[in-house]
Amino acid sequence: MTAEPHNVRQHPTYWFNDGSLVIRSRSMSNGEVCFKLHESLLRRQSRFVQRMLDSGTSTDSEVLIPPELGVQVQDFTALLEHLYHDIPLSAEAPFSHVAAILRVSSSNQLDLPGVHMSARAYFVSMFPQGPQPFAHPSSHLTEALALVQSYQIPLIRKGIYYSLVTTSEFEPEDDELDLEIFIKPNGLPGSSPTPRLILPPTDVERCRSLMTGIVEHFTPVLFTPPATPHMACTDVFADKWMTLVIAPAISNSGVCKPLEMLEQVKQIDWAAEGLCAACVREKTQEWTQEQEDVWEKMDLWLNPEGTKHSLV
Repeated sequence: MTAEPHNVRQHPTYWFNDGSLVIRSRSMSNGEVCFKLHESLLRRQSRFVQRMLDSGTSTDSEVLIPPELGVQVQDFTALLEHLYHDIPLSAEAPFSHVAAILRVSSSNQLDLPGVHMSARAYFVSMFPQGPQPFAHPSSHLTEALALVQSYQIPLIRKGIYYSLVTTSEFEPEDDELDLEIFIKPNGLPGSSPTPRLILPPTDVERCRSLMTGIVEHFTPVLFTPPATPHMACTDVFADKWMTLVIAPAISNSGVCKPLEMLEQVKQIDWAAEGLCAACVREKTQEWTQEQEDVWEKMDLWLNPEGTKHSLV
């Protein structure tokens, strides 16, 4: 028999006097929050609620969300904020709101297919899907990677790995491991009193391999002034490459950031530096192609020998 929770409370917002269905969300800590909602809305949207009401495992007016589903009260609240149009999913919604709805609407939680599809689309739109122009998301990379893997969203996975490698300290110190929170597959942290999150070992290994591949590939590209069909234009690169390209790259770790570094090189006014128009066009095309090549090679670098799970 399942023990009754030590404390039960009504949700301060989602307890409607005219509600017809009580949803009980019990946490693993044995606390419980009750929501009084409108059955027609939940039944129409959630296959889980449909199954529970139709199977006879719940009363006509009450449904208990089993703790083993992993539904967090804050995630369920975010879902209700969307369903009741208080904070709907949108392009302006914060990552935490979209991620919460993505989790709770999934088929292994409350199973709202339409909502999950919308949350997935907004989630994907938050991250770059190609090499150029590449803009790094500001935060939530570790959680985002876990969600990508849990819900099979390959379109943005490569870009998240690239951002992790180029903008974060993805590899924790050995003596810190016992104090960190490993991310669960659904993007939620494991139980720990500390707030810091770290990647699982498999993802750390992928990031190491990606960093190695990037540096080995891009170093000769970055430190070798390009040749051109015209001696005068080749001389321009020989004279200017150190000042305009190599020095800035050294100052901001550009050797580890090929997509951004190549974009910066493309934005230099090479015509003003003395390059002819034909060579400017040719080299811009070559640098764009190099961005594409790096993006394609990342598939190989992200699957180091010995990694147990394929990226795709």
